[in-house]
Amino acid sequence: MAKSVPLASVSHAPLLMVVDGDVGGVGKSTLATLIAMCCSLVDVELDVFELDEQGKLARFLGHDNVVSLHGAILNADADGERDLVPVFAPLHRALVAMPATKRSAILEVGGALTGVWNSFIREADLEEDLVAVAIPLVVFLVLIAGEESARQVLGQIKELRRTLPSAKLVIVRNERDGCPVTEAKELPADLRKALEQTLKLYPSIRMPRLRLKSRRIYEKLGLPPSTIIAWHREHYREAIARTGRPLLEAKRLVKDIAAWSESVRSELVGLLPFLGGGDRDA
Repeated sequence: MAKSVPLASVSHAPLLMVVDGDVGGVGKSTLATLIAMCCSLVDVELDVFELDEQGKLARFLGHDNVVSLHGAILNADADGERDLVPVFAPLHRALVAMPATKRSAILEVGGALTGVWNSFIREADLEEDLVAVAIPLVVFLVLIAGEESARQVLGQIKELRRTLPSAKLVIVRNERDGCPVTEAKELPADLRKALEQTLKLYPSIRMPRLRLKSRRIYEKLGLPPSTIIAWHREHYREAIARTGRPLLEAKRLVKDIAAWSESVRSELVGLLPFLGGGDRDA
């Protein structure tokens, strides 16, 4: 399995990152939140975009910090055709301005919206723009245990190899519902072999399982990990107040979130070393 090793040609910011995985509820918002946290810790300026009407990422990072791209997805223009230009214009403006602004960007593609994103890539010839501005693109494809997720990730890799050949593709092994690699033995033989081969070819990072009780509280709170981690002060007084739980449970939540987010941060730093505080500019 290709593990978390530094990506060639992605040694510094700015860059464009995309978190995808067409199946809903696979952990895309969670990963995007953790990436944003990593960027903030080392002062990498980041614009955040969300292609999702649910607004989960905005809830975790704050609505003022996230640009929603869903407004016109299903709207037809005067000719009765779907126009994707207004949808993705804010992201595209941020991309072409990166050489001047030095600001990175991340896009989360919501569940069942990968097809919309793929249509824009083809219609806009996004590869041409990436090459012209010399900005690297890293696509994180979130994989959970199960046939549907495996097929989606493999299909999207095939699509992106055609439309975005310069993109760096990274598979995120989300262990929330079990290890996708271990559980692959339950997949149909042809799918299992294809997944095993893909995991050998492409770099991957591990997103460990967060204790179920802590995950439920975390998702209900809708706050970034960095906020929850800070609740260790004053013997977890804020954690107790915000969760309504006794000290032992509040303390466990904070420690679980801290260990879990640090594990993912370490994986991301192994992939993109500048997120560890090294050189961030060319």
